[in-house]
Amino acid sequence: MQDEEPAREELKRIDHLIFVTLKYTRTVDIIRTIIGKFILTLDHQTEKYYSMQLEKGKIKEIPRVPLMRMKKLEQIHIKDTKIKDMVDFYVQLKAIYNADFKAKEEYRKNVTLVTKGKEINIAMLKDYVETTKDYVNYIEELLK
Repeated sequence: MQDEEPAREELKRIDHLIFVTLKYTRTVDIIRTIIGKFILTLDHQTEKYYSMQLEKGKIKEIPRVPLMRMKKLEQIHIKDTKIKDMVDFYVQLKAIYNADFKAKEEYRKNVTLVTKGKEINIAMLKDYVETTKDYVNYIEELLK
């Protein structure tokens, strides 16, 4: 299990949080934790990307701040719309995670995390899982 990739490990944790933990503990704190895991997954994958590029000698240094790593990735692959979408998704997740939030229907089936600009429910989290998996796989493809 130690030689598993950190991004894949985070995806497993996300699945468990959504399909097990959230099923029995319907709170916005769990939703917020899941959003944090999405961010961490993308951070791990971009870190892996930069490490591989550094080993190959294609870059001189890895940006320290995760958001800067994302922005630089967007600059490196300027014509790649999938990378741009991934960076936008990442920025959106960070905004949701850092925003003030309220609980809607907490402890009920339709528990929702409400921020100023967005409402996040269980169905959206499931969509975000697929989106995150797509981006993780896409970065894997870029590394080949």
